[in-house]
Amino acid sequence: MKKRVLILFSIIPFIVGFSVAYFQGKPKNQTAVFDTSNIQPTDTIILSNNGNIYKLNKNRASQITHNQNLIEPIALGNAIAAIKKTTNYSSLLLFDQSGNKIKTLFNGNSNNIDTMSWITDPAVNSTQDRIAYVSDKDKVFTNVPDNALYVLNLSTGKSTNIAKPDPYSGGIAHPIFDPSDKNIILYDYYQYDPKTLMPYSAIKQFDNASGLITTLTYENRNAYQASFSPDGKKILFLERNGDSNNVALCIADFNNNSGLSNIKTLAIGDFAYPEFSNTKWHIYFLQAQGNKGYNLLTGTVYKNGLNNIRTIVSGNTLLGNSSYSVIRNTAR
Repeated sequence: MKKRVLILFSIIPFIVGFSVAYFQGKPKNQTAVFDTSNIQPTDTIILSNNGNIYKLNKNRASQITHNQNLIEPIALGNAIAAIKKTTNYSSLLLFDQSGNKIKTLFNGNSNNIDTMSWITDPAVNSTQDRIAYVSDKDKVFTNVPDNALYVLNLSTGKSTNIAKPDPYSGGIAHPIFDPSDKNIILYDYYQYDPKTLMPYSAIKQFDNASGLITTLTYENRNAYQASFSPDGKKILFLERNGDSNNVALCIADFNNNSGLSNIKTLAIGDFAYPEFSNTKWHIYFLQAQGNKGYNLLTGTVYKNGLNNIRTIVSGNTLLGNSSYSVIRNTAR
């Protein structure tokens, strides 16, 4: 698989809407190997492998869906929402634990190729009544093809636009809710340096209570894919440096009033989607070597470094443009 799909979307992830290239280039003739013994007992991991959704707990892996071409799964109560991808559009579908479709939360198929829409990066809040996502669904009205940020009210089915993209810069990506404050959303904002015209990404914060948008990182960090610790006091994120094949995996303290502080680099490599465990100082992340697909690994944060690295999913079968979810295991 040409892993450059991730590199393209790390720099400009949503050129001309949610590009078809996002869905192309998956590992060929590879078999995933699961070692769930390395998952913390506190955690359940939901991920997509070769278009199928799996639920992973310590010492157990269960396949939820079969042959439905799904990515980016999130837990929604006892159900699972995931992105259904096609050639010209994508949709957000809801499934039960047996893999049966319950309903469509977002339909990108307008039956007219000129008005079909992409949706990606769904994230649910702590009270399970809102889903943040990014989409180009209003491009016909705005004449801007880049993805904007929306929040879907699951009670009413209504979506509200939260943030607009910088036109033709790459758009918005990867929204996440603060688990300790349902009004706070972090997201990646892609834009151009006005002097060099080079694209870069910044992590921004939206406060629904005040309507204020605050920039947390700037061009010097070129940061993206933040994730919260369960208590909302720390975040993990990735930071690009000169070599786009390798990024810094960083950890920082977070305060919704003062932003980020005490930023430390844990490791350098080809990482994607770092996530906290529900066990303190444990994290999960995707990592690739060379020009291959991604594996899911886990490690511990100790003395500002990443230690005790173990593999959970190997075989280079995971896509760098499909996130996964870590939720608390309530069945222990």
